[in-house]
Amino acid sequence: MAPLDWVQTATVALQNAAPQLSRGADGPLDWVQQVPKAELRIGSHIYTWRLGFTYNHHGIVAHAEPCGPECPHDTLSCCSIVHFRPPEGESPGCIELVSLAEFARDRGVCPCRYGVPNAEFYFRRSGSCNTLRPDPPALAVLRALSLLDVGGPEGAAEVGGDPAAQVEYDMLKKNDELLASWCKVGSASGVRRFRSRETAFSNQTSPGRFVRLGLAVAVPVGLAAAAMAASGAAAGVAGTAVAG
Repeated sequence: MAPLDWVQTATVALQNAAPQLSRGADGPLDWVQQVPKAELRIGSHIYTWRLGFTYNHHGIVAHAEPCGPECPHDTLSCCSIVHFRPPEGESPGCIELVSLAEFARDRGVCPCRYGVPNAEFYFRRSGSCNTLRPDPPALAVLRALSLLDVGGPEGAAEVGGDPAAQVEYDMLKKNDELLASWCKVGSASGVRRFRSRETAFSNQTSPGRFVRLGLAVAVPVGLAAAAMAASGAAAGVAGTAVAG
């Protein structure tokens, strides 16, 4: 069997073995339904895929208003997202308020689900769900808005008069996913104050992610192998019966 056939067979086997997991693809082996703009709610933790489905970029919905079917969602009055923009060229990272269109960059938007069972957490792609229970949406929005870099990155160091209030983006330990998680669950995210020198791994960057990746690959492949073995055994029994 060709490698791609193995992947397809393994995926089908895992889907059949776990029917309780919701389906809909926004990336390989990721069963998270995309959410249309009309269903976005303030305080929601959302993400969109970047870098060819290898990384998901996170944000918090701070504002959402009804709009027409032809709306491009490119204004803050329609829908606005607080996110931690990574450094680009000579521009440092910045916590900013952007439109849904600027956040999504022509990609689908998915909700990050909270309060999921441990089994679901380990089977899903890192960054797509969380076992923790979220705080009220209004609190998530207040936390998100409190982090905005007023006046741009240059003004961030002046927030609260504390030099430590300037947050430097770190792909591993101070990223957009950690920001969104902090807005939703506070200190349970791993940092008590986001505008501080505190750091923590996010679900995507946690060393345990590689254990989850191994499990996500081993389980479907094992199921596929078992299914093929059972199929081969059944064929052998049928052949023996015919010969007899």
